[in-house]
Amino acid sequence: MLPLLSHQQTLEPVYLAFLEALAADFDGEIDTRYSARIVQATDNSVYQFLPQAVLYPKSTLDVQRVMQLAAKDEFREVVFSARGGGTGTNGQSLTHGLILDLSRHMNKVLEVNAEEGWARVQAGVVKDALNDALRPHGFFFSPDLSTSNRATLGGMINTDASGAGSLVYGKTSDHVLGLKSVLIDGSVLDSAPMAAENLDVVDSSSLAGKLIANISAVCRDKRELVKTRFPRLNRFLTGYDLEHVWNDELSQFDLSRILTGSEGTLAVITEAKVNLTPLPKQRAMVNIKYDSFESALRHAPSLVAANATVVETVDSKVLGLAREDIVWHSVSELIQEVPGKHIDGLNMVEFAGDEADVNAKLAALEAVLAQQIKNGECGVVGFQSTHDKGSIEKIYAMRKKAVGLLGAAKGSRKPIAFAEDTAVPPEKLADFIMEFRALLDGHKLQYGMFGHVDAGVLHVRPALDMCDPLDEQLLRTISDEVAALTLKYGGLMWGEHGKGVRGEYGPAVFGDELYGVLQDIKGWFDPDNRLNPGKLVAPKDNGELFYNVDSAKRGSFDRQIPVKVREAFPDVMNCNGNGLCFNYSAYSPMCPSFKATGDRIQSPRAARR
Repeated sequence: MLPLLSHQQTLEPVYLAFLEALAADFDGEIDTRYSARIVQATDNSVYQFLPQAVLYPKSTLDVQRVMQLAAKDEFREVVFSARGGGTGTNGQSLTHGLILDLSRHMNKVLEVNAEEGWARVQAGVVKDALNDALRPHGFFFSPDLSTSNRATLGGMINTDASGAGSLVYGKTSDHVLGLKSVLIDGSVLDSAPMAAENLDVVDSSSLAGKLIANISAVCRDKRELVKTRFPRLNRFLTGYDLEHVWNDELSQFDLSRILTGSEGTLAVITEAKVNLTPLPKQRAMVNIKYDSFESALRHAPSLVAANATVVETVDSKVLGLAREDIVWHSVSELIQEVPGKHIDGLNMVEFAGDEADVNAKLAALEAVLAQQIKNGECGVVGFQSTHDKGSIEKIYAMRKKAVGLLGAAKGSRKPIAFAEDTAVPPEKLADFIMEFRALLDGHKLQYGMFGHVDAGVLHVRPALDMCDPLDEQLLRTISDEVAALTLKYGGLMWGEHGKGVRGEYGPAVFGDELYGVLQDIKGWFDPDNRLNPGKLVAPKDNGELFYNVDSAKRGSFDRQIPVKVREAFPDVMNCNGNGLCFNYSAYSPMCPSFKATGDRIQSPRAARR
């Protein structure tokens, strides 16, 4: 039974008819409440797209039922977007159609095979929940996100997420052994690596068979162009991974590589088989203090050369905000002040692995750092080391809190995500960042920087007031300038958080020929452009990228709220949508009402909407 709707909340007729038909054969929930729709209209981006309704499937079969019904001629206008934790920074899962939220019910760890080192999970499982299940077996799922306590595996797969330590651990796609997905016709696609000689026996009469045949052929034919066009970056995300769908010897084909990073535009991923990484026997961290952020950036390549597992950085802005936050009480002893020196940059270097190897690498780096301090080299003013796991986790907690710290900055301008995950070759990072900073300084903007210097990725969130129409225009200007700047340095604008509305910059990155291949792939999977339409790429001659950097933003709605009301509820207005109130951990006080009910409208983020 569908809830009654008031006249202000009436759905489009085709959607209402679709939902009424679906209700007869759907085990999950169908939520048409305006409150449920509005809380799913936002993520950690500046955008706001109101969906028609939210579907909470209980199984792959439920997702099949949705797609099979949608295949009927009378429902061809109905469109969908899959959603997990809602932590996207570029509107990836936002839609004006139907949300398929897999996080409420499809959140189980289905199987752990410790002997062979893999696990099978549903797409809605939270990353930290998976690691809690793996820890007794001595393993973890290694891509490490700052939002790991609410980000789901399905979201990680769809954005090909990575994080700290990616030079060693890789991206999510490097750990996917197989996927179960529901295609637009309601059929199920089970994708996994297959030998090239087996391609000839694939059933070409099915949609899955046609996809395998077409994509294996075009990616083989365009392989040299792909390798020439794409920069050699650890974090290079193509959206549809044209390069790695074939292995280097062209002896193995893996369609899953096209789906990882596809942001729900090709299929609805419901399950994944992933490989696991043994928990390191020993960990050690060195917190290196610098006289400037530039010094920290320019010193980073030598830290990578020291075979570190992780090299993370934060600038003076983030450090200053951390000092004013309660989180500083947990890390102040680990980042002590240096008498007579001011710390304006910090690199956090971790070594993980066997005890003897970790201790040897740590000792070697400490000797080099001590000599550099003695000689006044590289801007190093001090360092502290620890082997204590709890202390290391506290440092990472401070670093992971950087987004929230920046978002709590005073004033109407707030640091926002839109150009926050640029990626360039690590050896060019310092020069790139200096030019990036000059760009932002030229617009007289405040900003903080933190990120993964080992992979050439820095998170940069300029402070803008989205209630100010001039700042909204400035967002477009800066987006265009950053997109051009990253290409100048041999990188790209999206190095970790996917494209979303930034798909409009795709043609400049891929070139006409390869962008045409992306359009073909989208058309083969989704010829009527119904799966997360308007994002990444559209089929040739059937749809367009109608979502872009200028798409509807929360600020345009906030401007309708009287200024006095906004000022009376600052905590509500300042919510940046990063979803911390959806924290999986039972030990976190955020958010008890959501944890108890599983209903996102019971969260602080819902109050913001």
